[in-house]
Amino acid sequence: MLLPKRLLRSLIYLIFFLTVSLFLLLLANKHQIIEINKYIPFDIFGTAAPLFFQPPSDSFIVDISFDNCFKFSFNNKRCGLPDINKGLLGDKAQWYRLRKDICLGSSWSKKQYLNYKKIKHDKYEEYLSAGKKNNKNVVDEVIIDIAVADPVNDVKIKGNEKLKLPKHIIQTFHNKQVYDDDTHASFTEQNTNNIVNAAPVDDQIQAELESEGNKDVATAEENRKEEESKKEQDDERKDAAQEDAKEKGKEAEKLKQSSEQNDNDQPKDFEEEIKPESPKDEKKDKREIVTNRNDLNRVLYVPKMEAVLKSGWRYKSNGIWLKYGPHSSKNAVSAIDLLFGYETVDPRPNWNLIKTPIIGVSNPSDLPAYITFRRGPKIDYKKEIGTTLTMNSEDKFKILQIADLHFSTGYGKCLDPQPPSSAKGCKADSRTLEFINKVLDLEKPDMVVLTGDQIFGDASPDSESSAFKALNPFVERKIPFAITVGNHDDEGSLKREEIMGLYADMPYSVAAMGPASIDGFGNYVVTVQGKSSKATALSLYFVDSHAYSKTPKVTPGYDWIKENQLIYLKQEAESIQNSVEKYRKSNKIPLAMAFFHIPLPEFRNLNQPFIGENREGVTAPRYNSGARQVLSEIGVSVASVGHDHCNDYCLQDTQQSSSPGDNKMWLCFGGGAGLGGYGGYNGYIRRMRVYELDTSKGEIKTWKRTEDNPGNIIDEQVLVSNGDVVNW
Repeated sequence: MLLPKRLLRSLIYLIFFLTVSLFLLLLANKHQIIEINKYIPFDIFGTAAPLFFQPPSDSFIVDISFDNCFKFSFNNKRCGLPDINKGLLGDKAQWYRLRKDICLGSSWSKKQYLNYKKIKHDKYEEYLSAGKKNNKNVVDEVIIDIAVADPVNDVKIKGNEKLKLPKHIIQTFHNKQVYDDDTHASFTEQNTNNIVNAAPVDDQIQAELESEGNKDVATAEENRKEEESKKEQDDERKDAAQEDAKEKGKEAEKLKQSSEQNDNDQPKDFEEEIKPESPKDEKKDKREIVTNRNDLNRVLYVPKMEAVLKSGWRYKSNGIWLKYGPHSSKNAVSAIDLLFGYETVDPRPNWNLIKTPIIGVSNPSDLPAYITFRRGPKIDYKKEIGTTLTMNSEDKFKILQIADLHFSTGYGKCLDPQPPSSAKGCKADSRTLEFINKVLDLEKPDMVVLTGDQIFGDASPDSESSAFKALNPFVERKIPFAITVGNHDDEGSLKREEIMGLYADMPYSVAAMGPASIDGFGNYVVTVQGKSSKATALSLYFVDSHAYSKTPKVTPGYDWIKENQLIYLKQEAESIQNSVEKYRKSNKIPLAMAFFHIPLPEFRNLNQPFIGENREGVTAPRYNSGARQVLSEIGVSVASVGHDHCNDYCLQDTQQSSSPGDNKMWLCFGGGAGLGGYGGYNGYIRRMRVYELDTSKGEIKTWKRTEDNPGNIIDEQVLVSNGDVVNW
């Protein structure tokens, strides 16, 4: 039965209206114009990846499992969790879900999770004691190590063609072996002849590994036959070459004799002796060129499966092996996480990243999933790896500002690279990292300041992986760094509070979350003490400049620094005033700077002196909350921001003041550094800004380095001298 045309038309209009409304609603929620989750009884728009940066270490992990969850039921806390009786220890331990969707949002029908089963230390001790008391056969075993199989490369280890054990397990056994000369010679011969010194692999494990991994790996027998065939061909080529050489030798001798008889009067300079070709070196013919170190024929001890299982290793699924052993608060696995992308790193010093992708899971093909795990207790990086910032022996302190890295979970897409011909095959993050490392080598800064948009939310389905990649250079080099959040940092898998929490808790980070009672996350002050006293030589203020306006109808565009944040800055400045004055009494001139992401409205005052490039419109908030005036009142002489990638100028802003003298302040852009963020604007080249603060002269000097020629300094200028804003 057909619907009346009028009703059908109304239905089409209604569907169209609802579709457009839903799209606009989601778009507004994404840009934080409205927060839909406030009006919905469940957190459907909440993050699917809460922060598992440093979980508590009060439990032992005893099992893991990969499970699927129907996507529209993911808010159910039990969705995707195994039955409590499944796995080791039965109902004595609890299953927990690592809230990272392995599909990374690529599947419309499901989410896939890594679940882990853990038991608290005291409960486990009770379990063991009760078992002994009741004469039960209770085994003390928790996870103490993890290995992941590489189906392609593991089978290249001689003797491992059938077992397909992960290289990590083989290496563990190999390192424990002690050989005398005879045993080692026999062992080497065994590997040369491709004799497998191991029992056949368990049928179930063999079937699963073959279904998940590469099924086309040649067997040892096929390799042996192939080598024999090659040897026969080499022998035939050798014999043929020798016969050919003999024939050519005879022919050359005849030609030589004929030449001597017919041309006795020819000068010796024109004589040409034809020598027989020597047969090719057999060894050179057989030499193989190996381009990958994993293809090298390594002589490793391959254990029997019986020995592997006896040592505590057990195969789980998806190429993952778990090693069980007696519990220990130092050696037992206490936390597990997943990271994504071929370039992923884990800069946390007490975590172990297994750089072999998990097989048989539903991750996007270009974003492989990797297991990383922690043994032993949680480390408070602030306490264990804390650092005190101090002026150097010359009363100088160098800061490298890096703005707008725009890192991705994957390789990252290069946007507007220079020269344009370099766009082909360009990987944004690795190219940006190369630029960062070059500048770090050249400048050797005392501190790095990252002024927002470290990660590009839209390209960061796993923000943790993106953030680790961005911050790894500073952790590796043990360089203290401060950080603020931009408008893109929280558009990935982590909320603004979570991503700032990760930034603040990283090793060598001097950042802080700031008071919970004021707007934003990452409002804090960092002080640098004098070389010979603990008095405050430098005061560095960091502020969350937020993202998009919460009242777009009244004040469209970007948000602004709030009044309670400015009050907080005044209070912090007052709290360190005595320490600042104490440093001043040592015949030094204390200095102050401020860093945040989005520029102030005063950055638009381009009718005043500035040095650098102004290639794009200044995207400052339309509402002026008076932040410029407050910063001046607390002694800040230079404020530096990011956000506008293709602006890199320093502008000397002068305001009328009720007190004697002009109210001057330098307002500087750092310039976009990351290839993952936009460029363009007539061939803009990525760059970074350096500040050198000298309290013996009361001087702040700045310059920049560009990606195309980082060894060259550009736009060097003195901003402050003798504590006063100047223009030199």
